[in-house]
Amino acid sequence: YLRHAEIKHGRVAMAAFLGYCAQCTDLVKGEHSIAPYKGFVADVSPQEQWDNIPLWGKLQIFTLIGMLESYGEGAGMDESEYVHYTKGGLPGFYPSIKGKGAVTPLPLDLFDPFGILKTQSPEEKERGRRVEINNGRGAMLGILAILSVSKGLVVPPLDLLPIPKYDGDVMVPFSNDFSFFGHTFNRVIDWGSR
Repeated sequence: YLRHAEIKHGRVAMAAFLGYCAQCTDLVKGEHSIAPYKGFVADVSPQEQWDNIPLWGKLQIFTLIGMLESYGEGAGMDESEYVHYTKGGLPGFYPSIKGKGAVTPLPLDLFDPFGILKTQSPEEKERGRRVEINNGRGAMLGILAILSVSKGLVVPPLDLLPIPKYDGDVMVPFSNDFSFFGHTFNRVIDWGSR
């Protein structure tokens, strides 16, 4: 269980680190001829980009994550397709999604889209798992260090890099716009009177 959690969190951290680096580029954060989402503001930090996404967009992102998570836990599969990691299955294994889908069959797998891992020997796969765990650990440290530097903390040597500053709270992902139909809960509920 713990190994599976470590692998999963490492994968999320690797995606987060890469996403943060990509969102700092002018290609993503710069001016666009067509706004990628309602409320887009150019030249802001990745955290501010997240803050500017409307609530419905954030809920769509979390719904997709939940769907992938439930599928990764073997939802709707029988024992011949997937053995859960708590029942002797391989930690970190993600079942194939190729050819599955309610409307249109998916053309590629999520974990190994080009079938590269099928040609590897068991020793190469075991080495790859160890490398993935170590890369995930490094990515967890990296994304936390970048978020710390963006809040103004000193994290040598990252504080020498041009990491954009953020004055919000990254631990409260819905802090600026938790609203339905334009009515924020902060306007509806007087939090100060409680």
